[in-house]
Amino acid sequence: MISNHFLHKFLFPNSLCVFGANNDVLNTMGSMQLHNIITGGFEGAIYPIHPRLKEIQGRKAYRSVLELPEIPELAFIILPPIAVPKVMEECGEKGVKYLIITSGGFRESGSDGKILSHQIDKIAKKYSMRFIGPNCLGVYNGWYGGNNKNCLYLNTMWISQVPERGNISITSQSGTIACHLAWHARRLGIKIGKSFSNGNERNVDIVDILSYLKDDPQTDVIGLYIEEIKRGQEFVKLAKEVSKQKPIVAIYAGGTEAATRSIMSHTGSIGGSQEIFEAVFKKTGIISSNTITDFLYYLGTFSWAKKNNIFPSGNRVAIITDSGGAGAMMTKASEIYGLSVPEFSNKLQEKLRTYVPPTGSVNNPIDVTFDMDLSKLYLKYPKILAKSGEIDGIFIYGVFDFREIMDIVNKIIPLRNKALLNINETIEKLVILRIKNMIRRLKIPIFYIGPQPYETSMNQMFLRNGIPIFDLWDQPTKCFEALVRYNHFRQYHLN
Repeated sequence: MISNHFLHKFLFPNSLCVFGANNDVLNTMGSMQLHNIITGGFEGAIYPIHPRLKEIQGRKAYRSVLELPEIPELAFIILPPIAVPKVMEECGEKGVKYLIITSGGFRESGSDGKILSHQIDKIAKKYSMRFIGPNCLGVYNGWYGGNNKNCLYLNTMWISQVPERGNISITSQSGTIACHLAWHARRLGIKIGKSFSNGNERNVDIVDILSYLKDDPQTDVIGLYIEEIKRGQEFVKLAKEVSKQKPIVAIYAGGTEAATRSIMSHTGSIGGSQEIFEAVFKKTGIISSNTITDFLYYLGTFSWAKKNNIFPSGNRVAIITDSGGAGAMMTKASEIYGLSVPEFSNKLQEKLRTYVPPTGSVNNPIDVTFDMDLSKLYLKYPKILAKSGEIDGIFIYGVFDFREIMDIVNKIIPLRNKALLNINETIEKLVILRIKNMIRRLKIPIFYIGPQPYETSMNQMFLRNGIPIFDLWDQPTKCFEALVRYNHFRQYHLN
């Protein structure tokens, strides 16, 4: 059972104590982290530890962990590094078994930091304790309240923003990657259920976390930010097993001279060449990414594919567009990334010609030259293509925010039919829900693309209904190729 894994207590503790928080939420990092824990609706006992204050953020404070009325399941330490061994020793004496050490200044800080690192290693071994860190931000668990309490979460990170919870879990040796992505995840409709900031990995490493996520029923897709891998052989074996069931997307931050120098000062990690890591990723079925943009888009795409169990059986794509330029760029990008944009058979072209305007094109891409009949663009064409057996996926360019267009028209010539100002809501009822049902029934990836930002109400409507939507035409080709590559790995190793 997943609840028997030791990492489960880090995500679902019944009680916790916090070292390094006070009432100055604006200027003290630990205070902000405690505030975030409280704000998330933590239902267990919270014990602030402080040598002088009697109350911290509405909670009774204690001078020492030894004075607590019970043994907290989790200790959260945000103190100067020199103070960490002493409080760890006291936690051990109290019986605390799990710790998050946010404090920096250990391996990455030279000889003094290395001495402190060895000290906390010995203390953890002495008391059979497990700890995440040091030099980390801890955990985010959007599933803290279970399936029925989606308003509750556990957030030990520094920022208060949290993503909408979903089937993606992330583990990162960088606290920034682990928590700052939340700002962008909500905008992009990327739903993250769990996130680990594992820092220096002095005690808990990526192999431990991957072994937990492998069997976690709330995790379908895994994101990794890697600066080094300490247990290489174990990682390769485990990652290959995980990839058969759950897609893994990874960023390796090293591989260049300057990057390695930056990592050494960040977590003290020693990485390898980019070529070595790319070979590891290929062997284990991990989808490699070199930018945060690709990382997020891949995670979002795999999240949708796993939730709906829709993966392409091949690499043939059809492109439908109401813009010739966008269609040309998607066609080129598709071929650059190894996808096929096949010419349609005469039979399929004849069927399409029944609906495409005379000025349009029925070959691949299908160019409908600004035909605004959404039922054809969004529904009719993809249905015909999906049933033809000639393609494995569809890109549709032409998603616009019609509410914005109607607002502009209304300013120029006031609309007699004011209901047109709510045209997006009408489109959702008459078109969007039909798209959702169509994709579920056809079981084929259909990606919609529009030139407007994700913040527009139309794009958010697509996201809200779980329909893949992209704001520009670069990413769909990359994401579809990633789906093809992963599905090929999965099918090869499962057959």
